[in-house]
Amino acid sequence: MNLSRITRDSHDIAFYTEGAGPYLLGLSGFGCNHYNFIDLLPELKKHFTVVLIDNRATGKSGPTTKDYKMSDLAADALAVMDLLKVKKFGLMGISMGGFIAQELVKLAGDRVSALALMCTTSGPPVFDHPKKLTEADLRASAACDPKVYAELMTDFTTHPTLKVNHPDRYQRIINLRLENKMDLEEKIRQNRAAVKFLETPFDLSALKCPLYISAGETDRFVSPQSPAIFKSVLPHAVTELIPETDHYYFLEKPVLVGEKLNNFFQGKA
Repeated sequence: MNLSRITRDSHDIAFYTEGAGPYLLGLSGFGCNHYNFIDLLPELKKHFTVVLIDNRATGKSGPTTKDYKMSDLAADALAVMDLLKVKKFGLMGISMGGFIAQELVKLAGDRVSALALMCTTSGPPVFDHPKKLTEADLRASAACDPKVYAELMTDFTTHPTLKVNHPDRYQRIINLRLENKMDLEEKIRQNRAAVKFLETPFDLSALKCPLYISAGETDRFVSPQSPAIFKSVLPHAVTELIPETDHYYFLEKPVLVGEKLNNFFQGKA
């Protein structure tokens, strides 16, 4: 992958490009960087130029100094596409990256040719989130041994059969977590932005472009009912549950998910 950087609002944003063809922009989830998409790349780059962003204070992007909103991360992503001189592009958002993607469509819907929302949700009134991650939760998790915590979180976000039937893939996910840890204070700041998004009404009618909304069949982090809830408001959406997967279905079955994304975006991006 080709690594580049852009400075916006005094923040250094790292982004990566690989492949050839129409552009696809990928936005990663909470506490993660571009590694969320790393095993989808072999499939996606067959047909597309893939752009992946390290959100503020993740991966090779620089630290933050104050609170921000999901709309600020969306503006970072648009600035990257401006730098690349890309007028229209397909958009993918994983988990919290789906929050950023929705804000990006609200900012510049005319530039998004198609949108894939993956294991994600949205704000009221359509979605309700009575329990959210707190600062206390994050500080408690940071006190755990990193290897133990990475394994616990992998157990919680992957299907139970993965560890038994595909131990190499299971270990791959643990290793990716360990290699891409986020600073605790930055994670707390990012969580405040995510919680603010979940508490703020969002007008889903802004999502007029072609939509593909998917989730793991047994997702325990974001409800697997989420695609159906989106579709109840956005009947043009295509929805799908990936069998025998959980919240990390994009890393549990990357070849299958990559193929499904290719099939959706071809002719649209």
